[in-house]
Amino acid sequence: MIRKLADELFQKIIEMNSKESLDSIPHSDSFLKEMESYLSIPRHELKSVIQLLKESNKILSFEIIKEDKGKDIKKVEGYVETDLVTIRRLKNFFQKVLMDEYEKQNHSRMLVHQIIKDIYSRPAYYKNTPIGQVANKAIMLEEYEMLLQKEYTQFTDSMKAKKFNDLLEQTDVLLADKRIEEAKKQSKEEKESPEYQRAVDSEQYGDFSSSSKKMSISKVLQIYGIEFFFRVNLRKYNFDILTQVIDNGDIDRKSDLKLLKDMLQKVKSNTSRDTKLLDYIENIHKLERSITRHIVSGSVH
Repeated sequence: MIRKLADELFQKIIEMNSKESLDSIPHSDSFLKEMESYLSIPRHELKSVIQLLKESNKILSFEIIKEDKGKDIKKVEGYVETDLVTIRRLKNFFQKVLMDEYEKQNHSRMLVHQIIKDIYSRPAYYKNTPIGQVANKAIMLEEYEMLLQKEYTQFTDSMKAKKFNDLLEQTDVLLADKRIEEAKKQSKEEKESPEYQRAVDSEQYGDFSSSSKKMSISKVLQIYGIEFFFRVNLRKYNFDILTQVIDNGDIDRKSDLKLLKDMLQKVKSNTSRDTKLLDYIENIHKLERSITRHIVSGSVH
């Protein structure tokens, strides 16, 4: 699962790096926020995967905005793939942007290294300003271009793959131990919870499992109720069944759809403890879209 998540983040970084615009380098704050929402993965797990990509030399990072606690400004990093052609192209783009922006601000056309010399001589003046951010990108991309040329053996595809696999193996071992402990803790908590007693151990749950296969949806809902129906199917990862029921119009009241939306949010927030949910991310997103779509057109009751 970590391999798949790492590949998704890496491909997204490559996609953004392929642009020739001011958005071609992902900023850690907005990028992690977007990925957290899109993948439904907690921020701390995304940061761990980013660290894995950095340590395996798949990506490089550098500071774009410096932390300033006095002004409540948090550090922001930029991410770029370790491909010489990509880095050189981005370097040329941001160096041109730097010259253009400097000319607009100072009404004087100067070469990149003259501008950088001026920025180094007045760091407080340029700190965390738009032109300062562009300068950080132009400067670090040139540094990384030289690094990849000098240490090219550390950035070959085979070397990056080896480092990634070695780190992934270590990570999997650590996570396996962590998940065993979390699973034990979760199991204990769930067995002590009223929801567990009502939705899993109760005779009603056993009746539901056997009889729901034989009855129509409307009959099942009439006997067991909407909330119980939602809870059982969410617990059993039956996201596709819930999507189908909603798309078929068997459940269309806004109040019921909003209830399911709230319950689904609680399920998503549990991905750090129930890692099996990560296998159903696409199904969860599909169900979310269906709920949102039908809330707009659903009954007002």
